[in-house]
Amino acid sequence: MPTDKAPSKAAIKKTPAVIPHAPSGNPTSSELATLPRSVRIRAKPSARRLDDTLFTHLVTDAPLAGFAAIHTIRVGYSARMMKAASQFFGVSDARIQGIAHVPASTASRLDKNNARIDSGATERLYRMGMVTRMAIEVFGSKLAAIDWMRQPNRALGETAPLDLMDTEPGAVSVRQVLNAIATGGAA
Repeated sequence: MPTDKAPSKAAIKKTPAVIPHAPSGNPTSSELATLPRSVRIRAKPSARRLDDTLFTHLVTDAPLAGFAAIHTIRVGYSARMMKAASQFFGVSDARIQGIAHVPASTASRLDKNNARIDSGATERLYRMGMVTRMAIEVFGSKLAAIDWMRQPNRALGETAPLDLMDTEPGAVSVRQVLNAIATGGAA
């Protein structure tokens, strides 16, 4: 029998919100307060199914920009985003953890506790997603972009573009190569 009674604060805290484009994990009270009631009390999809698509959504959904991106980075992604990225690229968890600068023991602890990674690691994963999005646009194929991101590239000093995502100057270099490819220049 439906009721018009609003859920208690305790019930809201126990019910994870589904926030489009937001990092997964438990949202803060202030994040919950900004959501419509219908979203706050909606059940969360299966955690495993959600984990498998976290990075894919970052790459394929409309990109966050401006203050929305800043807020998301400051709040931090769920630690599960690293595993989702490794699954997306078909690389080891250790490779993504290295790029994100998150030690394996810390990643394991954060994942176990359904916690968030810090803003620095979140920004590196966000950067990885945005550059991958650009690669997909340039190559016209997700698989071709993933393959290109994983393989050493002569124009990048025989370093894989993926491995340069740990710094903004590295990402700038990768974007320059992608721009050269897109415009027919030498890369």
